[in-house]
Amino acid sequence: MLQEAESHLRCPLCRGVLARRENSLLCAGGHCYDVARQGHVNFVPGQKESFYKKELFESRAKVFEAGVFAPVVDVLTRALDAHVRRENPVVLDAGCGEGYYTKAVCPERRMTRIGFDLSKEAVRLAARGEKRASFFVADLANIPLADGCCDAVLDIFTPANYGEFRRVLRPGGLLFKLAPRSGYFVQLREAAGDLLRHREYDSGQVERYAREHMALLERQEITYTLPVARELAGHLARMTPMLASIDPDSLDLSGVREITIDEVLYVGAVR
Repeated sequence: MLQEAESHLRCPLCRGVLARRENSLLCAGGHCYDVARQGHVNFVPGQKESFYKKELFESRAKVFEAGVFAPVVDVLTRALDAHVRRENPVVLDAGCGEGYYTKAVCPERRMTRIGFDLSKEAVRLAARGEKRASFFVADLANIPLADGCCDAVLDIFTPANYGEFRRVLRPGGLLFKLAPRSGYFVQLREAAGDLLRHREYDSGQVERYAREHMALLERQEITYTLPVARELAGHLARMTPMLASIDPDSLDLSGVREITIDEVLYVGAVR
């Protein structure tokens, strides 16, 4: 579904307008980016995969299919509907992963859905068979979009680049930022115990930084606990960067019978 996004794309090397020529996007400066068979574009060729590998995103997909984060999608949908009134708004999911939120928010609403991530594997999964959203591989510090083209930016558990968000948002556009709170995945952190360098999670720094860079219109806490089976607990352990320093498959998860989602949503204009 790259066609809807093409008019907003800009070359990350020279900021030139990109034009489609068969299966490539080209700018006047001669920079060329191929459109992959799945329909996505890689604007960071040569990027190496890190912790965020295919297996992680496959586990994330299993968790999302199980509905663990469905209440979060509902909150985001209500917030977008309340604050973004433009018909067919352009919504950017910054750090989209496998595209769950890009595709799931506002399911009945027409919008130009654009997602990007630095992980090639994540973007391949996101673009596979997708008809409503456009995906590309890109760097958060150099988003290949035109100035002032977005009505909303979703920043879900991604380190914020407020300067780039401000640049791509149109006047009146808003940032919707989701961040974990202290109770997030607490059962997994307890199962990891002393294997974790930081067993406790302090969300205070993220909140202070968000308040410094956003004129807040809304702040909403999202907290709930769901029962989980052993297999799902394994997928939860494999999907989270909170356990990046240890092998999640080595953990004894037999005592993890439930999982807590504890997040906060910030909505506001970027200063």
